[in-house]
Amino acid sequence: MDQEQKPLEPPAQPAQTPQTNLTSQSRLHRLRSWYASHKKWTIPGTVLAVLLLLGIVPWSRYQAAGLVMKKDFSIKVLDSKSGSPVSGANVSVGSASAQTDGNGNARIHLNVGNHSVLITKKYYKDERVGLLVPILSQKSVPEFKAEATGRQVKVKTMDLVNKQALPGVDISVLDVKAQTDKSGEALLVLPAGSSTQKVTLKLNGYNDSEADIKISDTEIQENDLSLTPAGKIYFLSKRSGKIDLVKTNLDGTEREVVLAGTGKEDPGETVLLASRDWKHLAFLSRRDSKLPKLYHIETTTDKVSTIDEGNIQITLVGWAGDRFVYSIYKNNFKDWEPKREALKSYNASTKQLLTLDQTKAEGQASSAGFESYASSFAIVGETILFTKNWNFYVDDFAYYYYDEVTGEEYYDNSAYDDAVSKLSKNKPSGIYAIRSDGSAFRNLKSINSANTGYISLITYRPEEVYFNYYDYNAEKDSYYKYVSGQLSEDSKLREEFEEYNRSGEVITYLLSPSDNESFWAENRDGKNTLFIGDDNGAAGKEIADSSKYNPYGWFGDKYLLASKDESELYILPKEGIKKDEEAVKISDYHKPVYSYYGYGGGYGGI
Repeated sequence: MDQEQKPLEPPAQPAQTPQTNLTSQSRLHRLRSWYASHKKWTIPGTVLAVLLLLGIVPWSRYQAAGLVMKKDFSIKVLDSKSGSPVSGANVSVGSASAQTDGNGNARIHLNVGNHSVLITKKYYKDERVGLLVPILSQKSVPEFKAEATGRQVKVKTMDLVNKQALPGVDISVLDVKAQTDKSGEALLVLPAGSSTQKVTLKLNGYNDSEADIKISDTEIQENDLSLTPAGKIYFLSKRSGKIDLVKTNLDGTEREVVLAGTGKEDPGETVLLASRDWKHLAFLSRRDSKLPKLYHIETTTDKVSTIDEGNIQITLVGWAGDRFVYSIYKNNFKDWEPKREALKSYNASTKQLLTLDQTKAEGQASSAGFESYASSFAIVGETILFTKNWNFYVDDFAYYYYDEVTGEEYYDNSAYDDAVSKLSKNKPSGIYAIRSDGSAFRNLKSINSANTGYISLITYRPEEVYFNYYDYNAEKDSYYKYVSGQLSEDSKLREEFEEYNRSGEVITYLLSPSDNESFWAENRDGKNTLFIGDDNGAAGKEIADSSKYNPYGWFGDKYLLASKDESELYILPKEGIKKDEEAVKISDYHKPVYSYYGYGGGYGGI
């Protein structure tokens, strides 16, 4: 029998690892290896990814960011009743705190996220508020209200001279402190029970001030207070019966005698000229001898030093920066002796005295030729302009002779002519310039020869000086103009000199300390119109009309000094006044007899 046949089965295959598992394991292994070998990039990237993931959820976003991020955050505190800024309030979050300024603003450094903030100030209820410090920049400043528990008082502060509001004034009353806002105002909350309290005001650049403020139980009492700009003004006073040098604050308070008069002072020879920064004073006075001396006073210490003295006559020229310029005439010198007159400058910063120029001379008692300075000088910046005239004389009697043989007298005309020729030849008068430090000496113009004419000058504007030469022989005038360091002839100046000869005065342009502006007056209908212009007296802006004030000087670049009736000293704002009563009186003072018209390099000369 045939056996039954079974179908053939495929041979058994060996077991194999699934391909997908091997691939997955291989990729994971490569990823781990790459991550480990690129830690410089992979670790920060992982942190960033986590933060981005946490940032999707607001709560977790600020919790996570607050661990690593801090920011400055600003808030504003206002009074709940008046809406005014509350200054001096303490804003605290844990150990971090700040105080509100005069505008009610405080800036505190906090972690980003939510915070509970405590706001406290005496005579205000404590306030706890919540705020959120954002991750991104702060878009607005949140405002929080504080409720007062005492009496509210508003203080408004202003500059005494220009009446402008003063922000940042520190105010103290009892144990309460505040600061004025950008409008010069501050809200104080004080305890009940008093209708007045004494307040102290402090601000850099102003004198500390004390005043009484009023307090009301029914309303917010307003108080207007003024602060006086810091600084001292120096002037002469005869209040004691002698001519004293005194100083006061700009409102006339704290009067103090710097240099008491001796009783020997001559009103005609006592002069005080201040430098433009008021750090130095030149003081000409006869105090302890028959002749005046020239003194230097340093206003930072009120120390007095002698600049020059002796048997001399002193003519003041003025300040050129920190150098004071003057000329001297030696009383015991003869006409034929050189150096009888000298032009000098004194450096107030270094206390060095320098001779800038001296006159020449020659001859003898019977015939002499000599230079002399004209009575006027001009200061243009650091340059001193001056003139010298050459003069000579010949004694006719020195050339009369007696002949003992004949007994006759005769005149040697030839010898006389020779003497005149010798003294006058090549001896021109001239216009000169030199800087106050002794440099850059220039002979700007030599004019004719001796005894034929005379040169005079006027300071027309701060940077313009005019000269007039009159020739006696030709009976003719010549005119010259000094501008921008150059001298040129200009016949059109005749009118200016004719007006000067009629009135004896010219407009004096007082330069500001910064040298950018000038202050002057023009007489109109018997009263003065005051002007402010540029550094050469142009582009004038009227700042007072129909005024009794005369320019006296500047005090800094913001304030002007003016005199009235030659006996009263005032201060006013550079912006001007609408009526004379708006100026602040400093004091009565003693005006020197001699005025320095045309000189604008310092103050007190007119």
